[in-house]
Amino acid sequence: MKYTRSFRRHVLGALAAATLAAPIASTGGCSPGWVSSNLVNGLRVFAVTADKPYAQPGEEVRFEMSFYDGYPDPEGDGPRPVQILWIGGCYNPPGDLYYGCFPQLLKTFQSLGESGGNLPPGLIGFGPTFTTTIPEDILSQRPAPDGGSKYGLQFVFFFACAGEIKPIELDPSGKAGFFPFGCFDAEGNRLAADSFVPGFSQIYTFEDGRTNQNPPVAGMTLDGEPIPEDFTEAPTIKACPSTVDERRAVGCFAGDPYENCPEHEIDLIVEPTIAEIDPGEMVGGEQIYEAVWVDWLVEAGDLTGGGISLISGVTEGYKDEHSTKWIPPDEPGLYQIWGVVRDTRGGSTYVQRYIRVE
Repeated sequence: MKYTRSFRRHVLGALAAATLAAPIASTGGCSPGWVSSNLVNGLRVFAVTADKPYAQPGEEVRFEMSFYDGYPDPEGDGPRPVQILWIGGCYNPPGDLYYGCFPQLLKTFQSLGESGGNLPPGLIGFGPTFTTTIPEDILSQRPAPDGGSKYGLQFVFFFACAGEIKPIELDPSGKAGFFPFGCFDAEGNRLAADSFVPGFSQIYTFEDGRTNQNPPVAGMTLDGEPIPEDFTEAPTIKACPSTVDERRAVGCFAGDPYENCPEHEIDLIVEPTIAEIDPGEMVGGEQIYEAVWVDWLVEAGDLTGGGISLISGVTEGYKDEHSTKWIPPDEPGLYQIWGVVRDTRGGSTYVQRYIRVE
């Protein structure tokens, strides 16, 4: 996806003119466009991974978006091109709330719109990666806390669109939510939530210098055997004869939708030491660890073992059992399975593998 100067001007113009201080709908820290199902049948942003989930003043932080468009393609044209926009430039908003960023950004974009100056680094970006720098004064501008380490917080907003991002008019009531952008197809039709994912990511900076690493993951397994990264070496399994409609049937006479269907164990290769100490938390006078879990997602088939598995708890530590169960689809083909490992301090690691169904 190419980004022309005209597109950049439209983006800046929309931001400069927008009344960004208007309240917006809560995203719950993720995005109003994310589908809750573990079946990826639209545009899905799996993770926005920072190379430094915790960073120090003056350090560069690189974000990478992991995404996939699983929208049905009946005409066989292949995946839709995905346009990605990033907006940085906000730190330490009032109350540490994302919508507290809007007055900051409004002032910045209005100033740029009036002066016609060049965009400062880390303010706007395009494509699957984005780099910004932690402000030197992110800690010094905040008062000392009543307890614990002083910290600063930086926000980065993102927009992923399986079409074209265009400026839209803001609802004066503030009910429209988020920034003044919509996602449109080639005919100018506005696309729904299965094609447009807005959201935000956060980076913490602590005065005591604490760090956080993304959870290390060595790979994924199918029935105990490592799955090669190369899709040409993907393992082959038998299809489940039960169709999608049969699996979704309900009622007293629906029967067992998975009768005669093979069930396969999907797991991740991780070390028992995957969780780090969380310096900011203690229970009963003892230091505890961050929690680590995996979100499972599939391109087809059914997760019968659950879509979330706890890998390491804050008090009980590492759990030996953190796999899920997957029943393949009835249609032969090459299918993707994703595991997104997250920790409670903003770290994430994305793992993707292919399995061939015949």
